[in-house]
Amino acid sequence: MKERLLRDNRLCKAIIGLSVEELKNLAAEFSACYLIYRKKNRKDHERQMGAGQKGFIPTPLGLC
Repeated sequence: MKERLLRDNRLCKAIIGLSVEELKNLAAEFSACYLIYRKKNRKDHERQMGAGQKGFIPTPLGLC
């Protein structure tokens, strides 16, 4: 469904209210802000960011 949505501008506007280009710009901006937020609000951990078991929910970076 995601691939179809990103190919069809009219469908994207109908479902989300944004064009494909606007959605990609928003996703890129959100991803950058989210990574900055995660780095600032991290507690002291033994592992580095991204280490450990991978979750089942895709990250916002998977959208672009």
